[in-house]
Amino acid sequence: MESMIQQIEKQLESNIYHQLCRKDIAKVVASIKNRKGKILEIGCGSGEIAKKYIRPYCEFLIATDIVKRFEGSKIADDIPFQIEDALHLSFDDKTFDGVISRDVIEHVMDDELFIAESLRVLKKGGVLFFTTPNRFRLTAIIRYLCGRPIRFPHSYGSGPGLGEVVHIREYSLGDLRRLLKKFNVKSIEIYGVYLGIPHCNIGLARFPKFLSRFAYSWHFTMVKR
Repeated sequence: MESMIQQIEKQLESNIYHQLCRKDIAKVVASIKNRKGKILEIGCGSGEIAKKYIRPYCEFLIATDIVKRFEGSKIADDIPFQIEDALHLSFDDKTFDGVISRDVIEHVMDDELFIAESLRVLKKGGVLFFTTPNRFRLTAIIRYLCGRPIRFPHSYGSGPGLGEVVHIREYSLGDLRRLLKKFNVKSIEIYGVYLGIPHCNIGLARFPKFLSRFAYSWHFTMVKR
């Protein structure tokens, strides 16, 4: 019998927004050392993304989270798991070719330290890939127009295996640019993904660039100097 988490995962797999995000993760991981990268995932959750969209596209993966959200000691036989505080990672400097983190930075108290720690464990030329919700996505604008603006920190309720979901902050494009500008890296790329309402599975995968500031989430990569 499927667990509640497995049922939710199936629903997410059929959602356009989540399909786009997961395919983008796989594409980024595959580009790191031509699928031969040593990858760290921060915030692996139930491990489904690690199994389907990261491990098949790299040589080695360590998945981490602040708590364990799955049964057993490993996500899979070839995916070791460690409990890690993203602000104080236990790994040595210059250990990984890539660090992947989906929708985690909005939950941590110190976002600058979060990025600094991720960069610390990257090798020279390593790729840091994050995703995070856009503060000015369409659903947030609709709430504002209805007189129910989101104020941070904000609780989005609880979910199976997740506990209470609290965002300490969310980012506009300008917010992200100001944050990432503080780091001396080789390159930075920020782009918006999905224009619509994921909960209703309604939206556009492709849209004019000038509308990207209203995309549902930001994806960004930093390449270590």
